Amino acid sequence: MMTRLLILVVCICALVSFAQAQPSAITPEMRVEANGFYVAGDWAKAAAAYEKMVALDKVASGPSYRLGNSLLNLGKPSEALPYLEHALTAAPNPIFALTVARAYALSGNKAKSLEALEKTVPMGGLTADMLNGQKEFAGWKGDKQFNEMVAKLDLAANPCKAAPEFRQFDFWIGEWDVKTAQGGIAGSSSVQLILGQCIIFENWTSGAGSSGKSFNIYDANDKKWHQTWVSDKGAFTHYIGGLKDGSMAVIADTMIGGKKTLARMTFSKLPNGDVRQFGENSVDDGKTWTPAFDLFYSKKKL
Repeated sequence: MMTRLLILVVCICALVSFAQAQPSAITPEMRVEANGFYVAGDWAKAAAAYEKMVALDKVASGPSYRLGNSLLNLGKPSEALPYLEHALTAAPNPIFALTVARAYALSGNKAKSLEALEKTVPMGGLTADMLNGQKEFAGWKGDKQFNEMVAKLDLAANPCKAAPEFRQFDFWIGEWDVKTAQGGIAGSSSVQLILGQCIIFENWTSGAGSSGKSFNIYDANDKKWHQTWVSDKGAFTHYIGGLKDGSMAVIADTMIGGKKTLARMTFSKLPNGDVRQFGENSVDDGKTWTPAFDLFYSKKKL
């Protein structure tokens, strides 16, 4: 009954939205022409084309934003701001807020510019590279208030950079030669930090030529580390764990020889900077553990 009611509510909302929608007088040809001028950077013609579109549809955010941005690129921030502010209100997003901030900066209104940038924090922020690359902010590079805002927005855009939990497994990052405990060659591994410093990405090649990859990430929801391992032999294993006594220990439910088995890996940073990866298995739900492998990672010599 509840499911049917929800479906009915959705249908009614859709019908109301359809009934309220007004047919736009903007033609496809007008859009193509305006977009062509915009992409080509012909700001005067783009502004004129989008001005006609905005006159026909004052609600849509897209034409309003592009008209404002065209005017901004023509050095007319005061004329651009009403259109940019409308676009930001109609469709809040970091790029629209950044353009509003650029317009205020070009107008000489630093307070309003920073206010617009502040709005991007709950939207996901903006990277430092993006902010420092804007010519309108060039005069503020040494300004403490602006630099603090850049740091704040960059942190919002890249939350993994500063969160200490995401850095717990950084000791495994590097280019490694891997040997067994007896000194035999086991393989090599390239372990990289990717995706905004959120993911530790392992690229493994064994001495026998097989390969595998793993994605390692700290999940802020369950406050645990997760490793997803896949290989060129069709293997898939998902480990869960965390940092304990300075070592990263992760455990997976798997099947070995047809038996339900717990597989545990413990990564430990050694005093000389090497990393030990010790594998164990348990067929009695963790009561006892049997060694499975013992690997030592040493930095490749350049």
